[in-house]
Amino acid sequence: MNAIALAFAGGIVLAMQNLLLSAMAARGLAFPAVLLLNTLVGMALLLAINVATTGASFAGAVGSTWQPWFLLPGLLGTFVVFCMVFGYTRAGAAAPTIGLIAGQVLAALALDAIQIGPGSRPISLASVIGGLLVAAGAILVVLARR
Repeated sequence: MNAIALAFAGGIVLAMQNLLLSAMAARGLAFPAVLLLNTLVGMALLLAINVATTGASFAGAVGSTWQPWFLLPGLLGTFVVFCMVFGYTRAGAAAPTIGLIAGQVLAALALDAIQIGPGSRPISLASVIGGLLVAAGAILVVLARR
């Protein structure tokens, strides 16, 4: 499976995840509890996969490469999940999702433009125009829902 197809599948799964998490919140479960359950299930799955594929050696690999900034992706991911669950419970699925996508596309273009990240590529005029069209589409979706 190539990277674009995998990202597309991830987007579909993310929409389903957010729908389910927002349904949990709508039933009265507090946002911190929703986020905690989401994280615990993911951690249990990933722990099982790591133990099944490498035994306990994954702990040594993490320990030998550990940097304090390794905590940031988890914090950022939790913030993203919170934003989406909050948005889904107040504005439905489309508006927060398109906002997330627009923000992600524009930030990704900026990061590629300044060549941050191991897979960075120079940006082209076409990619800038595409990013602006995504942002304009996000604005249209939000305005159409008012």
